[in-house]
Amino acid sequence: MAFGHDSYRYIDYRQFHIRPFMERGNPDSYQSHAVDGQLRDGWGGEPWRYIQSAQCYDPETGKHNTSVHPSWVFHRSHLARWMTDFGVDGLRLDSVNNIGSYDFVRSYKERAWELYQARYGGPSSSDATKFLVIGEELSMPVSMIHQGVLNAIWNEPWQARLRAAILGKPINDQEGFEGNIRKLVDCRLDDHNDARFTDGAQAVNYITSHDIEGWQKERLYNFLASSSGIYDDADIARRAKLAFAMLLTSVGIPMIFAGEEFADQMDQSVDMRKKQTDPVNFSRKNDGGWRQGLFGYVSNLVKFRTKCPALGENDTDFFHVDSSRGGKIMAWRRGQTGGSRYPVVVVANFSDSNTPGSEYVVPNWPDRNEPGWREVSQQRDVPSEWVGREPLMKWEAKIYTRWG
Repeated sequence: MAFGHDSYRYIDYRQFHIRPFMERGNPDSYQSHAVDGQLRDGWGGEPWRYIQSAQCYDPETGKHNTSVHPSWVFHRSHLARWMTDFGVDGLRLDSVNNIGSYDFVRSYKERAWELYQARYGGPSSSDATKFLVIGEELSMPVSMIHQGVLNAIWNEPWQARLRAAILGKPINDQEGFEGNIRKLVDCRLDDHNDARFTDGAQAVNYITSHDIEGWQKERLYNFLASSSGIYDDADIARRAKLAFAMLLTSVGIPMIFAGEEFADQMDQSVDMRKKQTDPVNFSRKNDGGWRQGLFGYVSNLVKFRTKCPALGENDTDFFHVDSSRGGKIMAWRRGQTGGSRYPVVVVANFSDSNTPGSEYVVPNWPDRNEPGWREVSQQRDVPSEWVGREPLMKWEAKIYTRWG
């Protein structure tokens, strides 16, 4: 929606497209939420005009010689086709800043919701609430959510926070290690330019995306092996499991880049100036070794994430930070407690050392004396005498719940 490539770029230029460098006095030439008046980029195509109106046929209303924004009705007509004929149940809009018009994006989102709710007979149906219009824009314009322009955006800083964590490092000295983990687990604590997320359904978290350009943005395996000098497969497997434990138990919508669930690696596109172009090598998934084990681990946690009520809530409580180990062992609760609610408890070791001895005591464990605790990642019951006392291996997260 930011720009049209072949064959769309050949649609009537005067009505549909703009060349920003030739119309610097036109506000339609500039990105929204950009710094220092950044021009919109066509990336080899032609940016769409969104401000200029014209007297022409409106395919949405069927009226002739009426005032419309040609690009608006062009895209909204496509939307109607996708929503009504193909049953689209969610949208991800690329480069929303480069679209340049909050008004258009808001209109598009609202029309998408109208079409979706009409499928279920109106907004009162429970099925009519299960829809999101998500924007991808790495400058983190969270204000677009609060202004009703979008429902959610990609949480790009989460990737950097996660990758620092599985190396046992802070994202910066000011926040420190503990501060990074808190914002990693609960995205609502993180400041983004002018706003914060207020709900987990507003943030899309990910370990890796197709945008592998740049330092330490490559696939997880290559990040650990090439960029970080971790070549031992067992160590890579431990840290990859820890990464997915964080992704699938934190506040936010988890997104998995194809192939990361078994730590696929980059065989061709190792040029950090390019996007991911390698096909996924699915043969690695069934290697009979650590990659197959990682795939089973991730599959189990995905099923848990999609069903466990506590992980659909925002509530997060950090109740243990081990200062004797530099804060590298932490425990937190996800979800509410009390009544019929069953929280999820995560205990994570972000260090290169196992806990000493046969037990590791975590104080202040919620509902410690209640029966039915089990450890999810290993799919096993926990005897009552071992609740909050189990040892941790290096780079390990244990995930507990009483929910059945």
